[in-house]
Amino acid sequence: MSRGGAFESIEILSVAGTQRSPTLLKDTPHVTTANDAFRSVLEKSDRLSSALANLESAKAQYCVFGGWLRDTLAPHTQASPPPRDVDLVVADVDIAALVDLLPSDVRPTIFGGIQSSAPPVPFDIWPLHETFLIRTLKLPTSFVSLLQTTDFDINAALYFPAQGGRAPRILEAGMLSALIAKQISFNASHLPFPVLQCARLAAYAAKLEFSFSPPVLDFMRMILASSNHLKEVVAGLERYHKGPMAEKAIDIVTSIVEGRI
Repeated sequence: MSRGGAFESIEILSVAGTQRSPTLLKDTPHVTTANDAFRSVLEKSDRLSSALANLESAKAQYCVFGGWLRDTLAPHTQASPPPRDVDLVVADVDIAALVDLLPSDVRPTIFGGIQSSAPPVPFDIWPLHETFLIRTLKLPTSFVSLLQTTDFDINAALYFPAQGGRAPRILEAGMLSALIAKQISFNASHLPFPVLQCARLAAYAAKLEFSFSPPVLDFMRMILASSNHLKEVVAGLERYHKGPMAEKAIDIVTSIVEGRI
C-alpha cells in the first residue's frame, strides 16, 4: 500500500484492489431478490418512481449501486427491511438535465451528484461521468469503470432494473463471493478519504458481522496508528451510527488498536 497523492485536494491512497472481471447475471435468484426488493421500494415512493419514469422517458440508462444492493443480497439481512436510501448512477445525462427531470427539492452534492432527502425513500443520483474516481482518474465513462472504482468487494455490483425494454440484470465483480466468505477486501486500486473509509469499514464489519482481509486490516492499523485519526474515526461512528451498532463498531476499532484483531 502506498500513498497515491492528492487529487483535487482530496487524499487518495493506492491500495491492492482485486478489480475482478465483471459477470453479468440474468434470471438468477439474486436478480429476482433485487427485483422484488426494488419493486417494494418503488411502491413506497411515488417520488422515486416518478423520477425513474422521467429518466426512462429521456432514454437514460441507470443502475442502483452501493449499500442498498449489498444489504438486499446479504444472506442474513434478506428478512430485514432494505436500507432507507437508494444510490443511482445515470449515463449520458448532465447535472442540469437531471435537475429538470427530478423533483424540485433536489440539491447538488459536493461530489457532483444530486440528492433528495425527502421521505419515504431518500435518494442520491450521479451522472456517470461525474462520479469521483472516473472523473479524477480520467477513466472511460462506462458502468464497467464505475464497478472498477467501487471501494470494497462487498459493494462491487450494479443492479439494473428493467428499463428500455431490457430485462433486469446485475453486473457483479466480487460482491457475491464476499458475502458468502463474510470478509471485506479492497476492490478499487485507489481509495479516497482514507480516514472516512476506515470508519466505514468498522461500521460494515459491525453491521454485517464480517471480518477483514489482511490488506484491509493493515490499512486500518495504519490509519488508526494516528491518535488524531483514531479520534476522527470514533467521532464519526458516534455521529452517524447510533446505539448498539455504534458501540460494536467502536469496539472493533478498539480491538484493532489494542492488537486483539
